[in-house]
Amino acid sequence: MLTSLVLQLQSPTAARLPSSLGRAGQALLLRLVQAHRPALAEELHQSNGLKPYTVSNLVLGKRQGGTLTAEAGQSGWLRFTGLTEPVSAVLQNLAADPPPAVELDGHAFTVTRATLNPADHPWAGQTSYQDLAGPYLLGGQSRPSARIGLEFASPTTFKSRGVNLPLPLPELVFGSLLDRWQTFAPIALHPETRRFAAEAVALNRFKVRSRGAPGKQGGLRIGFTGTATFMATNKDRYWLNILHLLAAFAFYSGVGAAATAGLGQTRTVDGRNGRR
Repeated sequence: MLTSLVLQLQSPTAARLPSSLGRAGQALLLRLVQAHRPALAEELHQSNGLKPYTVSNLVLGKRQGGTLTAEAGQSGWLRFTGLTEPVSAVLQNLAADPPPAVELDGHAFTVTRATLNPADHPWAGQTSYQDLAGPYLLGGQSRPSARIGLEFASPTTFKSRGVNLPLPLPELVFGSLLDRWQTFAPIALHPETRRFAAEAVALNRFKVRSRGAPGKQGGLRIGFTGTATFMATNKDRYWLNILHLLAAFAFYSGVGAAATAGLGQTRTVDGRNGRR
């Protein structure tokens, strides 16, 4: 099961907070999981490698000079996604019975709504791996587009050869998505997908800007936000369907490094005009 829970929040008092609250959001999610399933929270905390969830930054207030300023009564939202059945079950429980308030970096926010329904919020949703994959793997689209557009809504970067690489290169974007799919999905994709993306997919057009985000030990990690369109030079129907599936999966899985701490929030857009 794949879930995307949006918590709609309100700040009851004015506040000055760090502009990046991804790590605080991650800590909040683990506390919420702890309250529902303590063993799962411990497993998530101790596990190495890819994590079966993502966390957005807080979307609220005004950011300037590394500081977020929220006025009393101002509203915004925070998003969690789950990539496995246990994490998704917790998010479903939170949608049905949300806490009255949550705390981020020592500041309490009132929870005004929690939803998995995309009709309530464009970043909410839920589906199964089978339902997501069905249109692409069960016969697939007969004429899939060779063009795929993605919006990178929060700073995105990739770990490549020991360094951060803040560029939407096809092999990095689709390789990152493939890693997450192969780790958590019950249906394995062809391992040559990464090679196809590297050899037969080109960055067609892009409109991105550099964005800084906190790294580990207080350092600064450079990422990018914006939109990018990828064009397959090989129009093979099978491979195009896999690329489109991975692009759809990005909504839940995130892309690149630190998707558990506010980075890499991604969704598909129209590759021709950059609109969702």
